[in-house]
Order: sequence, then structure tokens, then C-alpha cells
Amino acid sequence: MILRTILAGLLLAAAPLSLSALDSKETKKPEGKKEKPGKAPEHTCALNITWWEEPVLKEGETLELGILVDKEFQAISIQAMTIGKPFDYTGGPDVVIARKAKVTTKDKKGNPVTKDDWVPFANFIIKETDTDVLALLMPAHNSPTAVVKTFDIGVAAFPYGSIHLLNYTKSKIGCSIDGAAFFSAPGQRGQFAKLITSRRVVNFRLAAIEADGSLRSLVSSPMILDQRSRRLYFVAENPGASEDARFRINALVDHIEDHTPPKPPEDEVKPTKNVEPKETKKPAEKAAAK
Repeated sequence: MILRTILAGLLLAAAPLSLSALDSKETKKPEGKKEKPGKAPEHTCALNITWWEEPVLKEGETLELGILVDKEFQAISIQAMTIGKPFDYTGGPDVVIARKAKVTTKDKKGNPVTKDDWVPFANFIIKETDTDVLALLMPAHNSPTAVVKTFDIGVAAFPYGSIHLLNYTKSKIGCSIDGAAFFSAPGQRGQFAKLITSRRVVNFRLAAIEADGSLRSLVSSPMILDQRSRRLYFVAENPGASEDARFRINALVDHIEDHTPPKPPEDEVKPTKNVEPKETKKPAEKAAAK
């Protein structure tokens, strides 16, 4: 009798545990499938692609380039140091440029087959905030590829009437326009503090500041500037070249036909007060008043 009572107590004690365990199994939901990372958001950007210098081609050789858009390559035409009609790009942040070349593959029977196909040439990244980008292609030495340097040339960052300087040398580069100077450190982009608001002739000078503090004149000449153009100067260095050919200067000038001169900064605009005109009395009215 005592044994039956003990067994009954053990069974009653175990029953709630079994039910709670069963409830936990029933209420536990199966884990869903892990979501795969989504496709990178598409970018829409005006791409201005230009050569630093056009590549030297062998006799009879051609260079056809294309940009990858929607898994297909669209042919592009590029000139040296020119901002022409931009390529309206919509796609991923990684812009892929390929060149057309003869590629040899094998068919099902193992026989070699040669055909035209796109092969990698260059690539660069655009940011989500980029709307107008300059892509400068620099042909690689001893390789059928190119290195790309990109720059923001949106009107906010590079307005018409402005002058910018990109320094690819190991020296500090100074630019003087009618005596007003600005500087660009190695690897940096400098700009003239003022915008050109009208057509005028200026004295334009470029100089490199050597390690010993001496100045090496690079450019010194009069120049016509106006509010409808914007200029981007590149100064590069050839370490192995002679002193006369050590520095190289390229200029990219973008001109627009119809352009409203930029307004002066707000801090330069002096507010005008509305002054009420003073009341003036005629001589007869003055006498009557007395």
C-alpha cells in the first residue's frame, strides 16, 4: 500500500513536467531560412571619361572600349583631357570598363576557336552621393590595362569660373593669378579662392617649391579667363626624367555657352535697410505752419 502511494506521487509530480516540456515543443516555431544579402543598390551618375594621354598603339591596332551595363557592354569613345558628353550610367558602384580583343577558346570537340570578346581593362568605384564624376584613365606600362583616378566635378564642387589644381608630385605647387596665390600639397587638390565672374586677362603662374625652399617656374604667361569656363590643372612628376622634363602639366578646360555668373557669397552681401523718405514741406506750407 505504501509502495503504491509513493509511485502515484512520483507519477503526479512528473506529469506537470512532461506537459510543460510538451508545451515548449509545440510552441517552438521552426527557424526561417536566412535571407541572402540583397543586390547592391543601383547608382545613377554622369561619367565623364577621358585619357591622361592616349595610349600608343601598334600599326593596324585598334582600341575599342565598353562599359558594363545590365550584363552587357556598351561601346564608349574617349578623347584625351576632354570633358565631352557624359555617359549616363545606371548600375552598381563598381564601374567596369573592358576592351575588345581576340580571345581563343575551344569548342565541344576541343578545337581552338578565336572570336572577339570583352576582356578586363579598368574599373573604379563611385559613391552613392556621386552625380557627376570625372574618370581619368592612365594607361599602365607594359600591360593592356589602365589605372583610373576619379574626381567629383559636380557644379557644387567644381563650379564654372573656378580654377583647381591637382598635385601628383612630391613638391608643393603654387599657383598665382594676378598676384593672388594658392597652394596644393603633394597628392592634394587646391583651388583658387575666388570665382571668375567676367572675362579678363590675367597673369598666370605655376611654380614648384623645392625641398630647399627655392622656386622652380613651371608656367608664366598671360591667360584669358571668364565665368563660362572651369579649369582643372594636373601637375605630375617623372622622377627618372631630366630636369627639363621632370614636371608635366596637363590642363582640362570645360566651357559652357550659356551661364549665369555666380552670385557672391552671402557673407559678402551687405544688407540694405529700407529707409522711409523724409517728408518735405513747401515754403508756403512752412509759412502757414508758423
